[in-house]
Amino acid sequence: MSANAPAEMKPAYLIAGTDWPKVDAAITRLRARFDVESIEQLSPGGDEPVDVVASCNALGLFPGRRLVLVRNAEDLDADAVTAIADYLGSPAPETTLGLFGGTGFGPKHPLVRAVEAVGEVRIFDAPERKQAADWVVRRFAEGRTQCPPAVARRLVELVGEDVGDLALETDKLIAYCGGEVPEVEDVERLVIPSIDIKPWDITDAWGRRDAAAAIGLATADVERREDVGRVIAQLSAHVRRVHRASVMVEGGATQADIARELGLKPFPAQKLVGQAKRFEPAELGRAIVRLAELDLAVKGGSRVDSRFELELALADITAG
Repeated sequence: MSANAPAEMKPAYLIAGTDWPKVDAAITRLRARFDVESIEQLSPGGDEPVDVVASCNALGLFPGRRLVLVRNAEDLDADAVTAIADYLGSPAPETTLGLFGGTGFGPKHPLVRAVEAVGEVRIFDAPERKQAADWVVRRFAEGRTQCPPAVARRLVELVGEDVGDLALETDKLIAYCGGEVPEVEDVERLVIPSIDIKPWDITDAWGRRDAAAAIGLATADVERREDVGRVIAQLSAHVRRVHRASVMVEGGATQADIARELGLKPFPAQKLVGQAKRFEPAELGRAIVRLAELDLAVKGGSRVDSRFELELALADITAG
């Protein structure tokens, strides 16, 4: 066990919320208290099933306390949630379970209640749109820098309300100012305005077989592996829907039939049918498989940079 992992480590921690910079920072702090070989990381929701309880009860290869770290805990199914809650009634004495996730962990959630009984629950929620500037001021304060409200408002105007982008630009300004109070001119000089790319911009580019546009749009705001995962999830869902529409079109279904079957309004259904007619069903099937392979690659199945893996896959599925 790491010298940083004291015996008083709790059996379980649940850290979640939409303020992912704080959630990521909490993951980093928890991991730092264990040696690398004592950490097992799981991510539910992928192609391979995960058994969190079995991992917690497994004997470690090295002496000392182990950390079982579960990312994307919101993707755990009901059976897994029940099993974990039961396990926490009598947790393994040499194991710490770290559950990390996004939304959906309210006070009555079974995991929240189970973890509170033996460990610690922390929920970090991103600010509402009107509170984004206040969040920036607090972020500056954490960096021991005073931030005038006008500077915070201008930063939000340029970057948007995404806390990840705000954290990155705020930290850059803190480093640049070196403890001095930032000015609006500093924001104008250092901050690059955010590009507002909607998910349908990417799927529309793919649907018209514009590989260059699809790659450019999909990677424009990719900075972390989780960003690639988000793009994969959005694109995979869309391609599966187009595949379904393509099969229905070949079977003689009308646009109205497809809209009714897939629960779409007329305009999205029209776009979906138009894209379905540009691809053969078999081609769309191959695209679904290729995206599944991409998902596996970015979750640890490949040593290639996840952004480059995304670019290769988009080129493949757009060209057919």
